[in-house]
Amino acid sequence: MHILKNRDFLRYYFKLTLPVMIQQLLVNLVSMCDTLMISSVGEDAISAVAVANKFFFIYSLAIFGLTNGVGLYISQYYGANDQTSYNRVFRYGNVLCIIVGALVSVFLFVNPEITISIFVKNPRVIAMGVEYVEVLRWCYIPFAIAGMCSVAFRVMGHPQIPMVSGLVAFITNVVLNYLLIMGNFGFPQLGVAGAAIATCISRWVEMILLLVIVNRKDSRIRMHVAYGKLPFSLKKDIIAKAIPLMCNEVMYSLGLSIVFLNFSFMSESSIPALTVVDNINNLVYVLFSGCGVAIGVMVGSELGANRIDKAKENAKNMIWMALLTYAIGSALILITSGITPKAFSLRADSLHLATLLLIVKSLLSWTQGYSNTIYYILRSGGDTKSVLIIDGLFTWLGPVLTSTIFSRIFPIDFLFLYIAVEAMGLVKVCIATMFYRKEKWIRNLTQHA
Repeated sequence: MHILKNRDFLRYYFKLTLPVMIQQLLVNLVSMCDTLMISSVGEDAISAVAVANKFFFIYSLAIFGLTNGVGLYISQYYGANDQTSYNRVFRYGNVLCIIVGALVSVFLFVNPEITISIFVKNPRVIAMGVEYVEVLRWCYIPFAIAGMCSVAFRVMGHPQIPMVSGLVAFITNVVLNYLLIMGNFGFPQLGVAGAAIATCISRWVEMILLLVIVNRKDSRIRMHVAYGKLPFSLKKDIIAKAIPLMCNEVMYSLGLSIVFLNFSFMSESSIPALTVVDNINNLVYVLFSGCGVAIGVMVGSELGANRIDKAKENAKNMIWMALLTYAIGSALILITSGITPKAFSLRADSLHLATLLLIVKSLLSWTQGYSNTIYYILRSGGDTKSVLIIDGLFTWLGPVLTSTIFSRIFPIDFLFLYIAVEAMGLVKVCIATMFYRKEKWIRNLTQHA
C-alpha cells in the first residue's frame, strides 16, 4: 500500500493520533476497571452499572455531536489563521454545552428511575442503577465543558493536552474505585455508589485541569480574553451544522440503546456478557479513535485553507489507515477471544457467550471503522445531512429494525440475533461509500459562514 511509503503523512498522522489513542485507551481502561471491580460485587452490579450508563451514553454522544459541530468551525478558522473567530466560536460552544448539560441534569434530578426501569425489571438491578445515577448526575455539566475544550485542542493540532488531562482523570478514577468500591485502606465499602463517586470526581478534575490550561497566558485559545461577540449570522450557521450532528448522535445512541433493550428482552441474563464484549471491543476502537481527530485536522483544516486537492488526498489516505487499523485490532480480538473474558467474574454460561460474541465482533468490526471514517470525512466539510442519513437514520432502519423483528416478532436464537444486527454494518459500508463519492463534503466553511 502506497500510504505506508508516505513518511510525511505517517509522521503527521501519528503525531495527531497517538495522544488521542492514549487518552481513549485511558477512558476505556477506566470503564474496564469499573467492570472488573464491580464484578467482584456480583453480576447484578455489572448489569446495574451497564444499564445506568446507557442514558449517559446517549448524553455523551449528544455532547460529542454538539462539540464536534462547533469544532469543525474551530478547525477551519484555525486553518485560515483567524484567531478571533475561532476563539469566539469556542466560547459560544461552551455556552451551548452548559445549557444542554443543565437541562439533562435537571431531568435526572426529577426522574432518575426512568433511565433504568425501561431496560430491566429486576428490582435489585434497578435499585443499584438508580443509586449510580443519583451520583453521576452531578458531573454532566463538567463532562460537557471538558468535551468542548478537548475538541478545541484536538482540531488545533494539540491532542497531547486532553491526553494529559485524561491521564490525570484515569489515575483519579482508578485510585478512588479501589478505595470506595471495596472499602480498602479504611474507606467505606460503597459498591456501585463508590464507582459513581469515583467517576464523578474524576470528571470534575479533568474539567478543572483543562480550564486551567485554556486560561494560560501562552494559550492560543482563551476563555477570559475579550474577543467580542460572535455575529448572529455565524451563530445561526453553527447551530445549523451542530444541531443535525447532535440529533444524529442522539438518534444513533437511542438506536443502540433500543438494540440493547431488544437484546435484554430476549435474554436479560446476557447483559453481563454483552458488557464484557463491549469493554474488550472498545480497545480496538482505541486504535481507531485518533483517526477522527486526524481527519478534522488533515481534512478540515485543508478545506478551511482552500487546499481542496490536498484535503481529498488526505481523505483517501485516512480510509486506508482506518481499514488497516481495524484489521489489526480485529485480529487481536479474534486471537484472544477465548482468554480475555476470563478476566471478569462471569458464570460459565456468560463466559461462553462472551467468547462467541467476541468472535462475531472481530469478523465484522471493520465495517464500523470504515463507516466511521466516512462519517468524519463528511463532517469535516459540513455535510451534516449525509452524516444524519448514514449514521443516525441508518441505525434505526438497520440494527434497530432488525433487532426488533428478530427479538419481538419472529424471535430467533440470541447468537443469531447478534450476528444479524452486526451484519448490518456491511450494508452501511455501501451507503457510506455512495455519499463519500458524491463529494458534497468538499466545502470551505469559512467562505460560507
